Amino acid sequence: MSARLLAVITPGEEATALSSMVGLVTIARAAEAEVRLAYFRDLPRPRVDRHDRVVADTAAEMARIERTATEAIESSARVFDDVRAETVVRFGKPTREAGLEAEVYAPQIVVVFATARGLLARLRRWTLRRRLARRSDARVLVLAPTPPPAERRAPVVQSALTPPARLPARRD
Repeated sequence: MSARLLAVITPGEEATALSSMVGLVTIARAAEAEVRLAYFRDLPRPRVDRHDRVVADTAAEMARIERTATEAIESSARVFDDVRAETVVRFGKPTREAGLEAEVYAPQIVVVFATARGLLARLRRWTLRRRLARRSDARVLVLAPTPPPAERRAPVVQSALTPPARLPARRD
């Protein structure tokens, strides 16, 4: 039996998940795992026009979001044909739904993508990791992409020839 890997994609982390697919596939190859790419999203509101008439109800919006998310995720995973991957889209509170998915799928490894910065994003990730660790016996990994070269640039060192700041006049 091969190992199972659950990749948790939450709102705001879609682009990171798609760009970090190489790292995810590397982990899956090393563990000889089959991958389930699970996208979690809050329940959408009905789409309305400018006159507050319902254009698409919640079920239609869910179907549209599921179709677009599945196409985007599967197209990026299709490049790696040696790894078995399936896509799942779930609606509800992302932390609760991710915990339920981890309980049902019973993975050995859970990968959470992390790019959002700030205290609230760190708190959400911490809550998600705790819930995933509590619901399953899986090892939870946080996959953060490497910053682009412009952000990894070394700090600017000021030349010794220029003074760091204007000094006040000397008093004697």
